[in-house]
Amino acid sequence: MTQAKSKATSLRLHTNLAYAKGAYTVTLEFGSHRDQAQLVLDSGSSTLVVLPHAYDAYRDATLQPTALAQQINYGQGRWAGPVLTTELGLGEGIHARRLPACSFALVQADRQNFRDYDGLFGLAFGGLNRAHDMSAVLSERAVDPALTWPWPFDLQQDELDEFRTLVRQQPSVTVDPLFTEAHEDGVVNDKFAMLIRRSLVHVLDDAAQPHSLAGDPLNQGVLVLGGGEEHQELYEGPFRTVRLVHELYYNANLVAVQVGDQPRIPAPALDAKDVARAASNAIFDTGSTFVILEASLYDAVIEGFRACDPRFPDLIARFAEAFKTEAGLPNKAIRHRDWPDLHFYLEGEDGQEVRMTCTPGDYWQTNAMRAGQSYFLLMDQLKGWPKQSILGLPLMAGYYCVFDRRGTGVLRVAKAQGG
Repeated sequence: MTQAKSKATSLRLHTNLAYAKGAYTVTLEFGSHRDQAQLVLDSGSSTLVVLPHAYDAYRDATLQPTALAQQINYGQGRWAGPVLTTELGLGEGIHARRLPACSFALVQADRQNFRDYDGLFGLAFGGLNRAHDMSAVLSERAVDPALTWPWPFDLQQDELDEFRTLVRQQPSVTVDPLFTEAHEDGVVNDKFAMLIRRSLVHVLDDAAQPHSLAGDPLNQGVLVLGGGEEHQELYEGPFRTVRLVHELYYNANLVAVQVGDQPRIPAPALDAKDVARAASNAIFDTGSTFVILEASLYDAVIEGFRACDPRFPDLIARFAEAFKTEAGLPNKAIRHRDWPDLHFYLEGEDGQEVRMTCTPGDYWQTNAMRAGQSYFLLMDQLKGWPKQSILGLPLMAGYYCVFDRRGTGVLRVAKAQGG
């Protein structure tokens, strides 16, 4: 097996929608016993985190505890746990690699629905992966040795907010993300690629277990760590290049959105007060099941749908009501041929524009979550969010996307093979 200091190459890994239901996961192996975990691939975060049911820290001979803890919020969810270091394995066969010492968090308290997956594999840049040095708190509580593992805090769900305040009062430390560690150890180059088929798990039998759903080709994707363009079997035709404008998230400049052949809708610029924290008016996020549009864009797109057919907004409203109970609409209620394509215009290289198209089959996905039901995958701006659109999996569906992280980076997109 190739070790960490081998010549950097690209690793092709299998991904699947069967476990997280609304995001792709990849299998990683933790510790000396190679405990396997299905981790969500999330370009909107940088944290590597695993749940204790998937990884047994007590039997790991390579475990190294630290004095660090992480407390992370994801929308409505949140979790807390210690930062640990252990050996980690990824890939199979000739694409298998082991890294001798990787940092990750082990969840000890959470208020989040992890569905059938076991944690998160953040693919964003290092500035997002913050932990806190709990040495002073541990000493004050006479924890000896002054380490966060075994976990010395007895937290209930309703105490996570209070613990968050305590953690943030401690010194902040940047933890190297797994992808950064793999690059710096010479395992892979500083880029990755994903082949994306859809954004919600495809279900033909509601009784099917995750391992059965994983066998459905529509639920399968590919992650290439350290490369992209050389895997010509994964895409068709030429690449087009979207300029990434900030090394934080995968920030891009969204120029306009178009409903079918209607006039383009200009995308508003980010408010000046939000530039420091949000950087641009759009981000690409592989951890987002939805395309979440800035409020004025969302309203304009809904009006564009109304112009196509006055019944369309009512169907969207019906879905929103059903979604409150995690249900969709019957497949037969949505005829894809009646709905328009959505075109997204983004700033490319040398002042050019790149158009990415979200088809009706991508924003109204059939047999989604349950057999026979369709989900509408456009969403209005999140409460408290800046004037920024989150370009999630529905826009990337049918594409092979290469995230080149060198410098501020670029995103190269081509048609997915067979897409």
